[in-house]
Amino acid sequence: MENNADHSGHRTRLRERFAREGLDHFAPHEALELLLTFAIPRINVNPLAHRLIQRFGSLSAVMEASAEELRQVPGVGEQTATLISALVPLLRLYQREKLAPRQKIGTYEELAAYCRTLFLGVNHERFYLLCFNARLQLLSASLIAEGTPTEVGVLPRLVLQELIRRNAAGAVLTHNHPSGSPFPAGEDVAVTRELLALLEGAGIRLYDHVIVAGQQDYSFFAHHFFTDDQAAPFQQEPLAADRPQRMLKPQIKK
Repeated sequence: MENNADHSGHRTRLRERFAREGLDHFAPHEALELLLTFAIPRINVNPLAHRLIQRFGSLSAVMEASAEELRQVPGVGEQTATLISALVPLLRLYQREKLAPRQKIGTYEELAAYCRTLFLGVNHERFYLLCFNARLQLLSASLIAEGTPTEVGVLPRLVLQELIRRNAAGAVLTHNHPSGSPFPAGEDVAVTRELLALLEGAGIRLYDHVIVAGQQDYSFFAHHFFTDDQAAPFQQEPLAADRPQRMLKPQIKK
């Protein structure tokens, strides 16, 4: 039978080590084991940490698993599944809130960084609408549609309805490609073209459509999709690799 006192000491040592060093020098299973000690009292959670990583393939995949998937692993109960599955959504909220005080997004780098926070740890396609006022202050980031790992369907009327509801003067579309390639599919181009015409008819500027794939991103505007200079809020500066540095300019008269 396992010595409970010895295991209690192991938990204490894990926590003391984290207090001294942080997680930088923890192996993935050790980091997960530390987390599990807060959900499962008294028993040795080291075997469960190994079992989870073996089942899903990596620590990141464990964190991205749904509560239902986690509960299928022997030893994982409701409390443990809830704790693990809440971590990545909490991190998304943290990053979005950290960027929120900026309020005004002034460059493409800031826009791309904000878009990436929306898809952190998301393994299926999502389509978001960023609503801006006339001064390019971000009003909201609205989830319009969710799909599969390879596609997401978007109803243009829902995009327009949300912009009108927010009394927005401009919009940025953004969705993710969990497959890893940021380049647009034919459907991405067709939807962007349809929304450009629809919003133009409503007097709302479509600033850009940003596709996010991990730490990579693709800008429709940077690739000259918007040919009418009056329809784009960006001014192109000298190109930096494949990501031009651009400034968003409010569409208002002084």
